[in-house]
Amino acid sequence: MNLWLKQRSAPALCPDRRRLLKSLSAGVLGLGLPEWLALQARAGNATGAVQAGQAKRVLVIYEEGGISQMDSFDPKPDALLDHRSPFKPIPTSVPGTHFSELMPLTAKQAHRLAVVRSMTSAPTAGHKECCQEFFKGYRNTNAFDFPDIGSVVTELMGTERPEMPGYIFCPGINMPNAVTSTGFLPASRAPWKLGTKQLGEDLSDPAWKVRSLELQTGLGRERLLERYRLLESLDAGAIAQSTAGQLMKGHTKHALDLLTSDEAKHAFDLSRESNKTRDRYGRDHRGSCYLLGRRLIESGVRYVTVTCIQPPEHVKRPGIGQPNGVFLNWDHHEGIYNNGPCGGPQGSSNQERYGLPHPVMMPSLDRSFSALIEDMHERGLLAETLVCFVTEMGRTPRMNKNGGRDHWARAMSIAFAGAGCPGGAVIGATDKEGGDVTDALYTPYDYAETIYRKLGFSENQRLERPNGVAVPLSDGGRAIRELF
Repeated sequence: MNLWLKQRSAPALCPDRRRLLKSLSAGVLGLGLPEWLALQARAGNATGAVQAGQAKRVLVIYEEGGISQMDSFDPKPDALLDHRSPFKPIPTSVPGTHFSELMPLTAKQAHRLAVVRSMTSAPTAGHKECCQEFFKGYRNTNAFDFPDIGSVVTELMGTERPEMPGYIFCPGINMPNAVTSTGFLPASRAPWKLGTKQLGEDLSDPAWKVRSLELQTGLGRERLLERYRLLESLDAGAIAQSTAGQLMKGHTKHALDLLTSDEAKHAFDLSRESNKTRDRYGRDHRGSCYLLGRRLIESGVRYVTVTCIQPPEHVKRPGIGQPNGVFLNWDHHEGIYNNGPCGGPQGSSNQERYGLPHPVMMPSLDRSFSALIEDMHERGLLAETLVCFVTEMGRTPRMNKNGGRDHWARAMSIAFAGAGCPGGAVIGATDKEGGDVTDALYTPYDYAETIYRKLGFSENQRLERPNGVAVPLSDGGRAIRELF
């Protein structure tokens, strides 16, 4: 019997007990935390066994907007002069491999990275469509009906720490908010978003906190424990001793642990890091997001996605474009190589864009991503963590009339590290302009299958819909063989 049917047939809790359970968590995470954690820890809505894989956890770094492949991992010094990037290739720690000079710190970590230069994304080359395919592993025409990769992973594997959510967005913003869905899985498989705003919030703010872990006004720690003791005293009835009642009791305790445990709360506390580490990652929003992602992985969270676009409301803040300033997304249709804000019209919209060009944004990314890889290696986390660096599309190999590069899905670069991925590998190739794949073309469906295979899922693994029909985990994907 699948999980959906189990949920429908489980004995109901009596109204008084249910109200008391909800009172423990209402307004804390926005839903009944005990019920949510109970469902988070239950796995098995699938056919086929999950074997031990090279990875136990997954950390996805998702940089929204579409990073220029020729200004990152796939420089093209022989492109036509009018369309060539002004930034030159530089050698990396891997002899014969070059990255853009915009990434000098990441170049020093190349021996720990496996770069795929031959990735493609949705043919429509829209932000939502391409993002959706990377988050789902399904074609965007029917992807919303299918769960996020992170939802599938927690459904099949559960979580190593039952008191912690298995799938977390750090902090959870913009396009990922628009495309994320649990498909035919229960709503409890949705990512827990640490931020409270649709477009996210600034983690570099010293006052930032996970507001959903704050207790309600007037509900202190001792009072919360008193409510739990009262709940325990009601557990003598038949309903309380039923399977459903016992399950809820156990996960009410886990919810209480999350709300009151110093160890759990420490995972979200960046102030516990040394000044040296904070400086190495960068004290801006991006550096704070990357560092928190590492902390969550280190605490045992199964699947973490770091998404760090800045909302438009931050544009006028002091420090924009400075080392400790704020940064926006990579959708640089104009002024991609400017020294200041992109500005100018976006296509035919005749509106001012929010954005900072690649040479202004890239130092922040270079610093934070190189710090993450170096730090995770030094802590031994790369051995059992698959790190995926993704952006939803590439940029056009030719400049447009506004001095920018438009959407381009036919060729792009992504990167992997850890969990047995061969360090120093360069997979696939593009032509001299970086516009078309010439060797080893891969898709977001292959990306999804790579994650699943690294976690130990077999090629025959299936996920069961509520109607009992078993469906594959991706839309015909095949794992990227060079990563194994």
